[in-house]
Amino acid sequence: MIGKQNFRGNWKKFIIFTLAIGLLVGIFSVKSDHLPYFGEDTEIPIFEIVLSYLAVMINSLPMWFIVAMIVGYLFGRNIKESMLFGAIYTVIAIIFYFVIGDFYTDVSLPSLSFIEQVRANAIWYGASIIGGCLGGVAGFLLNKTPYILVILPIGIIFQLFLYGTGSWSNIIGIAQNVTFCLMIISIVGYLITVKIKNRKYEVHEKS
Repeated sequence: MIGKQNFRGNWKKFIIFTLAIGLLVGIFSVKSDHLPYFGEDTEIPIFEIVLSYLAVMINSLPMWFIVAMIVGYLFGRNIKESMLFGAIYTVIAIIFYFVIGDFYTDVSLPSLSFIEQVRANAIWYGASIIGGCLGGVAGFLLNKTPYILVILPIGIIFQLFLYGTGSWSNIIGIAQNVTFCLMIISIVGYLITVKIKNRKYEVHEKS
């Protein structure tokens, strides 16, 4: 508890966390957009496989949401502050993603009109702010009750459905899906354990 109190409302530590983790997330997210071909009879070094796996995991929506939850959990002193921290972190990570992505490839993208650029940025940053706010609030509520974690398995299952059966066609997709399944099992198992302990405690208190 003392450790978490040292983080809550501490803008200096929040900025350091945001810049460090946001940069890392930005780098791996760009990497996930430029993966090597993992088809049959293709020899890929083990290091490249591990790097690609980390990239696709970090750039998945559940992981972006989880990091926003960590921000709200560590730094938020109330719901409004958790929303603010979560939104700021996510926007900074998105900015890193765009900036690094511009330097990562020399391929010229089709030019967009001003209106199209505004619309595209509004969608990207609007969705990022909403997701960051929700993640920050969920992280803050985690300080109150562990049962808020139930939203993670729901979100992960939804993500697996979006990926579809095609995501099981290569080693990276398989590794990511298996990791998601293990996360679901771990979270559900943890919540069941907490529920059992709480019931035992209630029974002990009544007796």
